Amino acid sequence: MKTIICNSLQSFWDMADNELLIGLNVHCVFPVTDSLKDFILNYSTRYQIRDITFSDAFN
Repeated sequence: MKTIICNSLQSFWDMADNELLIGLNVHCVFPVTDSLKDFILNYSTRYQIRDITFSDAFN
């Protein structure tokens, strides 16, 4: 399964809005708060994203 790496929140939204993430795994490497992480995860169904993971390098 392909994994798309998102380097910024803007790149995530741009790709999701243009339906480029349908059926794919997404890994976000930008820093997120817990509330932003929950917000993004809630949109996985709307954008038909298979799985979303986050880098823990910023913890």
